Parts: sequence; C-alpha cells; structure tokens
Amino acid sequence: MENMSWRRELLSRDIESVIDVCVNDPACPFKNFEHGKNSFSFVLNINGELSAYTFNVTEDYPDNSALTCLNFPDKPEFIQERIPIVFRRMAHEHWKPLDVCLPDISSIQDKGGGDASKLNSHSLMVIDDEQPPHSPSSVYTDGTCDTDDTDYDDMYYMDQDEEGYYCDEEDGQDSSTHPLLMHDMEQVRKHFGPNAINGRVFTELRDIDVELNIDVSFLEDEISKAWCISRCEPIVVRLHCSLNKYLDANVPKVEVFQPSKSGHSGICSQLRKIAETVLLQQWKNLSNDYVQSQLKKATPSPNRSPARQCSVEDHSLAKLVDLGFGIEDARSALKMSQGHLEDAANLLAIQPELGSSASTDQGSQKKLSKRLFPWQRSSSVNGQAVTPPGTEELHLIPAATQNGKNAKMIPSLDHGFLVQLYIYLRNRIPTLSEFCVVCDEQHIFQNGAMLKPAVCERELCVFSFQTLGVMQDAAENIASGAEVVDLMVAMVASSIKSTRRHLIFDPYPMVVDPRNPKELAFTPKKKNYERIQQSLDSFISIREMLAAGCCTDVKKRMDAQDALAYPLLQWIISSNRSHIVKLPEGRQIRFMHTPHQFLLLSSPPAKEAAFRKAKMLSGSTFAFHGSHIENWHSILRHGLINASGTKHQMHGAVYGKGIYLSPHSSVSFGYSGMGHGIHKQAKKLSAESGHNDSQVNRNAPMSTCRFLQSKNLTCIALCEVVNSKDLTKHGHVWVCTNPDLVCTRFFFVYEDGKVGDQAVDTTQEKYTREIIAAMADCCAP
Repeated sequence: MENMSWRRELLSRDIESVIDVCVNDPACPFKNFEHGKNSFSFVLNINGELSAYTFNVTEDYPDNSALTCLNFPDKPEFIQERIPIVFRRMAHEHWKPLDVCLPDISSIQDKGGGDASKLNSHSLMVIDDEQPPHSPSSVYTDGTCDTDDTDYDDMYYMDQDEEGYYCDEEDGQDSSTHPLLMHDMEQVRKHFGPNAINGRVFTELRDIDVELNIDVSFLEDEISKAWCISRCEPIVVRLHCSLNKYLDANVPKVEVFQPSKSGHSGICSQLRKIAETVLLQQWKNLSNDYVQSQLKKATPSPNRSPARQCSVEDHSLAKLVDLGFGIEDARSALKMSQGHLEDAANLLAIQPELGSSASTDQGSQKKLSKRLFPWQRSSSVNGQAVTPPGTEELHLIPAATQNGKNAKMIPSLDHGFLVQLYIYLRNRIPTLSEFCVVCDEQHIFQNGAMLKPAVCERELCVFSFQTLGVMQDAAENIASGAEVVDLMVAMVASSIKSTRRHLIFDPYPMVVDPRNPKELAFTPKKKNYERIQQSLDSFISIREMLAAGCCTDVKKRMDAQDALAYPLLQWIISSNRSHIVKLPEGRQIRFMHTPHQFLLLSSPPAKEAAFRKAKMLSGSTFAFHGSHIENWHSILRHGLINASGTKHQMHGAVYGKGIYLSPHSSVSFGYSGMGHGIHKQAKKLSAESGHNDSQVNRNAPMSTCRFLQSKNLTCIALCEVVNSKDLTKHGHVWVCTNPDLVCTRFFFVYEDGKVGDQAVDTTQEKYTREIIAAMADCCAP
C-alpha cells in the first residue's frame, strides 16, 4: 500500500509539473489537459493539425505505462519513463526543447501512504472479497435490468481449492494489474463502446472477472424470441482471469449468460462451449510477451505520417457523408468496422438505427443500396464467400458472415486478445444454427441453414446429447407449446405411414437405447419403420401429458407403454429446426377459417438479413405453398427446397425447376391434397363486413378447439417472397428458383376434409392488409 501511495503521489506531481510549464507559455502546442486516477490526456496542435494523446498508467508508475494517440487507438506505445521525460522528447520533436523539471522522488517515498485505489474507476470495480458482488453487466445502457446471481458468485469465487484457478499467495507477485490487460480492455472500449466491457477485481485473490458485453440488437425480434434471448440487452461472456499474470496464467473459466434470464439459454450454452474451445486452442500459443510483440508489429512506421493516415480516415468519413449518411453515424460505423469503408456502409444500410440521421429519403436510400451492395445469395452451401478473400476480421453484418468457413476464422491480434475474442464470438452469433451444438461442425442441409440449434447426425454427438446431457439445454426450448408438439407428432405419424416414407421420412430418428446406452435403438443405418410406428402408437395424448404435470411423470407413463416412446418424443421435439408458435385467437388470420394457425419461421439470422435486404431493394409479396402433411416432417428440419427433378418431386414441373407458389389459395389447396369447394362462411362474412371485412373478421369468434382431433389432416403455408428476377409468374402459378428468396411466415392445418376459403387472392389489398397486421401482432411484445 505504501509503495502504491508514493507512486500515485509521484504521478500527480509529474502531471502538475508538465501543466505548470505548458500553461505559462501561450505558444506551447500542448493544450486541453485532463487527468484522472490512472490517465492523463492532452492535445498536440501542430500547425492547426490536432492530435489527442492519452497516458494510461498502472500502480507501478512510471513502469508499464502506455501512451496512445487517438488517431491510432490500436497502436499504443509502451513506456517505462516518467511523464515529464516523455513531454521533453515530444516537445523537442514537434516544437522546441521544453524545460520540464522532475519532482524529487526521494521526498515522496519518505512520506509513505495508504491509497487503496486500484484501477480506473470508469472501467473496473474493486470488490471486497468477503461480499458477493453484483454483476455490473446487470446494468446495461439504462441500468434498469438486474440479475440475481449471488448464489452463483458464492460458488464461483469461494472455491479456492481448485488447482490452477486462483493465484497462489506464495508466488510473491505484485497484485497490480498487468498493463497488457488494461490495454486490451481499453481497446474493446474504443472499438465497441464504453458498455462493451466491464471488470470486477478481487484484490485478495489477485483475480479479475472480465465481462464482454456482446450486443445482439442486430437480431430480428422473431429470431431472438425463437432463440429465447432478449435483443435489448447484451450476451455477457465472463472470463475469470489473473489480474497480474493475464495471458501467462491458466486458461480462464468461462460463463455466458444474459442478466435478465434466470434459466439457462441454449444459445448461451452453445456460445460458452465455442468460447471454451477457442480459448483452449489459442491459449497454448498465447503469452503476454507474444501478444505484445504482435502489437509492436502492427504499430505503424515512425516515418509514416499520422496526418496522412488521418486524411485517409477523413476521406472514408467524407465518402459516407457524401452518400447521405449522418456524420456521427458514419463515424460510429467506421469505428465498429475497423475503418473498412465497405463494411461500414453495409452496417449503415443493414442497421437503419445507425443511419437514422441520414438525409436521404427512402427512394435515394434504395438507389444507394442498389449501387453499393448488389444482393447475393446468402446460403452457405453455395460455396461462395461473401467477404473479400483474405479478410482476417469479420464484422457484425449477418449477411457477410454467412459462409461457414469465414464465420469460424480467428481474427488477428492486431488490437489485442480481448478484441480478438470479442470479434470472433460476435461473428459466430449470426450463424450459430449452422453448427452442431455439440461438436461445432457445420450442418449439411439441402437448403442451407435452419433457424433452431440442433445436434448433428454424427453418432458421437447423438450419444453425448442424449446420454451425457452435453449441451442438452441448447435445444430444450424447441417446442413452443403443447399444440406444437401435437402438430409435430402428427406430421411424423403421417410421414411414417406414407408409401413414400423411404424418401420423405428424413431425417430418420437417431435415438439411444435407454436399456443399453452404448447402442442406438433407432438409426438411419438400420431403418425399422414398423418399430417407430409401434412407439408412436404407444404415445399418450397431449392432454394426458399436460395432466401428468412434470416431465418425470410423463416419462414414467410413456415408459410403462414402450421404453422407446419417450426418447422418440424427445427426438421429435429436439430435431425440429423451425420456430413454430400457435397463434392466439385474437391474432389469427380470419379468412383462413381454421383454429389451427401457427407462426412458422425457419430462416437463421444471416438468411433473414439477406432476405430483408433483397426485400428492401425489390419489394415482396405473399403467396401460398401447398404440400401434403407427410412432407412437413422433412420441411420443418430442412426448409422449403427446390424438389424439381429430384426424388422428392411429387407433381410435374411444367413451369421449370423451383419452389412452386400461388397467390390463390385454391391452387395451393390442391397441392396439399385438400378437398375442393368454397368455404360457406366466406361470402356471408364478406357481405356483412363490407369494405373493412378483414378487420371485423379478425375479431369474430372462432372455434376454441385447442388440439388436433383427427388423423386426417391437410395443411398449407403462407410465405413471403421477394419480387426479384428469380420469381417468374405464370398466371396463378409462381415459381421461385432461389430458395433464399422464400421465407415461410404462417402455417394452417385443417381436419377431416374441411376446406379454407378458396377465393383468397393475396395480391388483393384486403388480404394483404390482414396478413401484414397479423405479422405485426406476432412481432409485438
């Protein structure tokens, strides 16, 4: 404490010495001095060119300090000299010799002291180790959220016996913060904002919890709901690091969570496993000396003019402003994209909230987007990287991270380890559902990625997922309610009974035998449709499942009928890749005349972002897609595919290859196998309603039947499709050759030959208006 106190006094006197000399000379180029406990900032004015500098110091000042020019925030100069000496050198280089005296160090050392402050107060908290701290991540942006993690902290920080976790008190190391750690944290703050990182210091343990707050506001509301996370607060990645050893200590423990979510999130669990894996891979090659050497390599040559680099940045800023974006938004986008002009422009185009101050109207903005960003297919299976070759760092633009290989690229260390980890984890989020929740290898589907996370079909992953509980919570929220489970079971039952089951019952279940956990009871290598049918027949009804209460009771009842019944039910739920939610009666589309209406989303964030971008350029419309219910088991897991010319094709492809759609419900009802005939209520309701029939009909009563009553089911999907050159219209039949331009929105089920209103034409405004209203209701909180 005494050592720390005199060093702080030395810092204070050195700063006063510099300021006294500079303010007394009006011609001095050093201006605008500001200082805090661990920082000292000033501006250097050379012939009208302003450069801002900041000293960041540690508790062992003048050792291990860093001088950063804000023109080059990622290129700090590590110094071991006192501030007056550095000022003398800078003044001699840029102005003239400056006579700055050095305060006597001996008189300060004799005083001693007891200052207990440890770190910059705006970045870190010093925690009394005897009291469990509250996570600073619980205060995000407006500080209104909170989390009850006290019990966790009691366990997390008091287990000091675990080998290699806490610093050994006998090491004799000084408890001051390692300068590289301070530098890395500051880099995260500079590149991603002041709320992007927090620190919690445990003085006695000489440890620190570094919390990376990864913004997920770029996700659409529907996607965040499907993933059971909140887009209004960050995903917190907590690393338990050594305060003074940093990268030279053992691999840090990782926790990933959202402050407002009390339970486990599948996405957070998947991201935690990804973070643990990359840390294990990277840590063996990391050390403080190595990272510092990488930072020095990235430092620009002294002969390179700072003014020249600044002009390049100004040129990029001016170009964005010239395109119509606001200056502050443009500056923020350039900062987030590390100065890459195209990435910054993409960010402004995709995230309108960043470009809110743009002066262009909607028409000019659309023209701008067409000129800058010609839309490409976003599916990762097309093998075309969206980002430029050799790009080391990806940025938070979902459409640009679609390619699976690029999403897993490790960024460079040019800005420090924490920035590297932050960028890597942030870039993984848009494509999480493309990878297995256990092995993190890419899924291989006919139509690219799907929305929901899932385990892959590799046997080792299946065993881990089902028997060891590895990542089991990553798919535990797949079913959005009992009605959805009811529907998915009905789809499997229909598919297994089909004469085409060898083609359409895909994927085939992979279920571990509960009586012999080393064997698979169901496997695509040895298909047994009759045994699956037997297990399905033994399922208790959905009402009985609800009446049973807890999952344990449901399992007991189903095990009594068939030991494979409950594992098969688990597989049906967890293998679903789409987000399905039963629409409440007040939000249903009335002209479809069925109580069994569902929101159906299957596009992952990257594909949805690309779809919305294409929609912004070309507009979109709504159309129906009809298919027999036996096909929907596969569609929910693989998405709508272009089946023309494949073994899955059921009807002729008169108008060529592609996904067949129609704005007329009567056409798609025929493809679904539904009976013909106009719904009798349609004309009556229309006549009574007049011009505002759709709004009145939405409030009209409908059947309160909750679950499916029949095994004779037909269904139809309502899709949104982009009006692009890939969509060809042949009267009532439309064909889209690009599956990335078709997104499912709603799903309707009919029982016992009942039919919907075959007079529906989605190109008519009265129908389009109700569809859009239903979509808005689904997006409402």
